[in-house]
This record gives sequence, structure tokens and C-alpha cells, in this order.
Amino acid sequence: MVMVNEKLKKACTREELENVSFLTRAIHYKKQSVSAIIFLFENNGYAYVNICMHMQRPLNCEQHAIFDETGQYLRCSMHGFVFDPKTGECQSPVCLGQRLQALRLQEIDSVFYFAEKHLTLNA
Repeated sequence: MVMVNEKLKKACTREELENVSFLTRAIHYKKQSVSAIIFLFENNGYAYVNICMHMQRPLNCEQHAIFDETGQYLRCSMHGFVFDPKTGECQSPVCLGQRLQALRLQEIDSVFYFAEKHLTLNA
């Protein structure tokens, strides 16, 4: 059994992510109350602050989905902007090259933890 660093904040278990397309968690990040999206892509866990840089809305604001119909890109449900799930980089012309704010995840014993010092979980 691996000892978990006190600075890590539990995000979810791998099993929870395997049963859904994504999860959201209410967080406080860099002095702002926001949500995080957490998902598996190619069997790796990823997390981002759930805000599209175009209109400052959650990716899932219009639909309960964060992936496009191919399952290969994250997609903002408001205007259809798409992002590389591995890097968060926007692939749409209006914000090409800008990135979603990545949140470091660390997996220990099939549990994902946020590994960010400027992040706290909202109650």
C-alpha cells in the first residue's frame, strides 16, 4: 500500500471514471470557485478546469457531454470548439493554440488525486 501525500486531494477512483464518460468536481482553484472535468482518454486520466476560453462557460453547459461525436476531441457544447484531450489545446480557428487549464492528476492504487497546490475541494 502506497502512502498518500497529504497535499493530494482525492478526485475519484478509476472505477468511477470507467463507468461514465466524465465526472465534474467543484473545486477552488487560484482563488476562484470553478468545476473540474475528469475523464479517461486512451486509458489515462486527465483533468481540466471546466471553462472554455471562448465565452468562459463550462464545456458541458448545453449538453451533458464533453466529447465530440468521434470521441477523439473534447468539445464545448455551446459553440462547438474542440480541444485535444491530451493537451487541452484548442483546435478551432478562433482560439487555435490556446489551452484549457490543465490540472495535474496522480493515480495511486486506482485512485486519482489532484496534485495541485492552488486547488482545494469545495464541500
